[in-house]
Amino acid sequence: MMMKSFSVILCGSIIAITPLAGAAQAHDPILDEVGEEIVATFSIVARDPATEELAVAVQSRAFRAAAIVSYAKAGVGAVATQASANQYYGPEGLSLLEQGRSPEEVVRQLTGADPGRDRRQLAVIDARGRVKAYTGSGTSDWAGHIEGENYSVQGNILAGEAVVREMARAFEAAEGVLAERLMAALDAGQAAGGDARGKQSGGILIVKPIGDSRRTTDRWVDVRVDDHPTPFVEIRRLMNMAVARNQSTLATDFAQDGRLAEALRAQRKAVALAPESDRYLFQLAELYARDGSVPSALTTLTLAIDRNPDWRARATTSDAFAAIRGNAEFRRVVGEGR
Repeated sequence: MMMKSFSVILCGSIIAITPLAGAAQAHDPILDEVGEEIVATFSIVARDPATEELAVAVQSRAFRAAAIVSYAKAGVGAVATQASANQYYGPEGLSLLEQGRSPEEVVRQLTGADPGRDRRQLAVIDARGRVKAYTGSGTSDWAGHIEGENYSVQGNILAGEAVVREMARAFEAAEGVLAERLMAALDAGQAAGGDARGKQSGGILIVKPIGDSRRTTDRWVDVRVDDHPTPFVEIRRLMNMAVARNQSTLATDFAQDGRLAEALRAQRKAVALAPESDRYLFQLAELYARDGSVPSALTTLTLAIDRNPDWRARATTSDAFAAIRGNAEFRRVVGEGR
C-alpha cells in the first residue's frame, strides 16, 4: 500500500525487565518473503523540550518488540525501526544524527541503501525535535504514520488508521511527565484497535542528559515487557515504579538546592505513583518538616511508621525533624515519653 502521512501540530536510572507472567503466549512470528520477522506494532518517538528527554514507546503482538524497535541516545535522538525491522537502522541512525545529519537525511540515507526498504517502517527524532517517518510501500495493511511537533506515531498491521490518529491526539492532550504521555498514547492506540493480531509485548525507553546529576547512565526510564498476557497493565506498573523513583530522586536534588516547593511536588508525585512505598512516605514527611508544615509532616510520618515501624528510630535521628523533636505529637508518633 502507499504510505500515509499527516501533519499534526503539538501546542533514571531504572532498568526493569519483567519476568514471564502468566502462561507463555503461543504465537509463531510472522515472516516476510525473505524470512525476516515482521514486527507488527505501533510506536511513538518523542521529545520533551523542557527536560531534553528523548523517547521511544512501543506495543506489539511480537515477542520482545521493544528490544528490537527502540534506540535512543541523550542529546542525539531516538529511532524506532519496525515492520520487517532492520535493526541496523537503530545504531546507524543515531550515529548519523550525532554527525549532524537531520532526521530527513538519516531516513533517506538508511532507506536508500537498503534493498528491503519497501518492507520497513522507520521513525527518527533528533535532539531539536525534528522528526521524519517512513512507511515502505510493501508494509502490511494498515500501515502509516503521523508526524507532529516533537513526536511521530507509526504502525503496521494495525486495526486501522484510527490507531495512529488516536495516539497523536492522546499524546498532545496528555499531561504529566513524558513517560506518562507516552503511556497515554499507547493506551489510546490500543483502545482504537491496536495491533490487528493482538497484544504481547512492549516498553518505554527514555534517555536524558546526565549533566551534573549523580547518574552514570542516560537511561532515565527503561521498562520492557517481553511476553505477557496483559502487557499494557504490566508496562504501566513498571512505568509507575520508574517515574516514582525518578521523582523521588529529583525531590532529593531539589531539596539539596533549597527548592523545597519543587521537592515537595516531586515527592508527592512519587507517593501518588507508588502509594505502597513506606520509604517515599518517610521522605515526604521529612520534606514537610523541613518546610515547616508540621501537621502534614506528622500525618505522613505516622503513615510511614504504620507501614514500617523501623522508621520510628530513623525519625528520632533525622536532621529533618530536629525543629519538631520537642513536639508532643512527634514524641508520641515516634514512641518517646511513653
